[in-house]
Order: sequence, then structure tokens, then C-alpha cells
Amino acid sequence: MEAIPSPRTPIPARAANGPGPKPLTRVEVVLDHIKDRIADGSLKAGSQLPTEIDLARALGVSRTPVREAVKVLAAAGVLEVRHGHGTFVATGSAQSSLAQLLLFEVHLRDTTPQKLMEVRTIFERSCAELAAQRRTPEDLAEMRACIERLRAVLAVDPPDFDAALEADLDFHRAIYRASKNELVATLANFVLNMVSVWLRRSHAAGGLKGTVRLHEVMYTMIETRNSGGAREAHGVEENMEYFREMLEEVERQGRDGER
Repeated sequence: MEAIPSPRTPIPARAANGPGPKPLTRVEVVLDHIKDRIADGSLKAGSQLPTEIDLARALGVSRTPVREAVKVLAAAGVLEVRHGHGTFVATGSAQSSLAQLLLFEVHLRDTTPQKLMEVRTIFERSCAELAAQRRTPEDLAEMRACIERLRAVLAVDPPDFDAALEADLDFHRAIYRASKNELVATLANFVLNMVSVWLRRSHAAGGLKGTVRLHEVMYTMIETRNSGGAREAHGVEENMEYFREMLEEVERQGRDGER
């Protein structure tokens, strides 16, 4: 059975109205600890986890959140519970792929706006280029509807940033679907989901108007089948540069709020 490294993710405390991430629940603390150990290789495929009691003691929680976290990861196929023997990291190629996704999630916590932009750009470029070549009238109608939803949000003071986020995400997902490549679209949507919290923050930091303008640019490039424009400076590049600037503004506002 594997030894228990010191937990990387203690339960954080913060002021009720202060900046920073939302405090983790005790189940999330256990989930993060196990996922971190798998992602960094401390727990390999086939490795046995510490007992429920040992994990609870090491993480400073009761046995209940440990039990719940194990259930979640077992349902996802990451862990395998062998009654009477213990809990093990599942084996197989699917589990190796899951471990890589967990590693991506771990890295995401400490990433920078520049790195986020670079990852998004890789997938946005490919999907926008393919969408410009393969889009259908139905795809265009879906994109246009998302832009109009964003415009409606922008017309209200104060804006509903949750509605803005959904319309923004739906616009990009419509582009992914228009690529007609399910593999690329799935990966692109995975990355989009991981950065969605930053998109919402960029809207709240004053970026909503610019988002609408840049979506119009991308829509025009795709509508006119300008695959080069959709991929490069007139579409994705400008969108991603704007996204980076908004993320940096969010970070700046967060630092100012801590002073």
C-alpha cells in the first residue's frame, strides 16, 4: 500500500467578500488529493490507496468525505474498489488517458493567462478554420443566435454575466460542431470548459462589449468561408489576444483588491 504524502491542497480560508477561489468542500479536498497523487505519479495504475481511516487522518477530515470521494472516482473509472482487499487505481489505457486529464487539471490551477491563451488558441484555430470550410446554414444560424443573445445581455444594466457566459460558450461550441470533426470538437470543448470561469471573469471585468465585437468578426470569416481569416489575425488571433488582456485585467483587479 502506498505511503501518504503530505496533502497538497489544504482547506483554504478566505474572507467572506475577499478575492480568491471559493473554499473547497471536504469531499473536494479528498478528490484533489487523490487526483494530484495520480497525476504526479505517486499513485500509479494498480497501486493501492491508503485505508479510509489513514486518508481521513492525513487530510484532517472525517471518513465520510473520503468515502464519497472514492465513490465519485470509482464511478468515473479512475479507482477500483475491491471489497475485502481495498481501493486501487484502475489499470488500462482508458485510465492512463484519465490520468493525463487529471494532470491537465492540476496544472490548470497554477497556470498563467499566457498559457491559457496558448492552449485555447491551438484548438480555436483548428476549429475555426474547419468551420469556415464545412459550416452549414444551420451552423451559421446557431452562431448568429448566440451573438444576438450576447447583444441582449449587453443591452441590460447591469448585465446578467451568467447568461453572457452561456451565450459565449454556446457560440464557441457551435463553431466546434461546425468543424464536423468530433475528435477536435471534443478536445476543444474540454479546454473551453476548463477556462469558462476565466471567461466569466473577463466579462465582469469589462470585456463583454469586446467579446460581442470579436464574435461578429469570427462569424463573418466563417460565413464568407474565409478559412485563413478565421484561423489567423482577423478571427482567432484577435479573440485570443483579447482574452489574454482580459485575464490580465482580472488578475490586476484581484491584486488591487488584496491591498
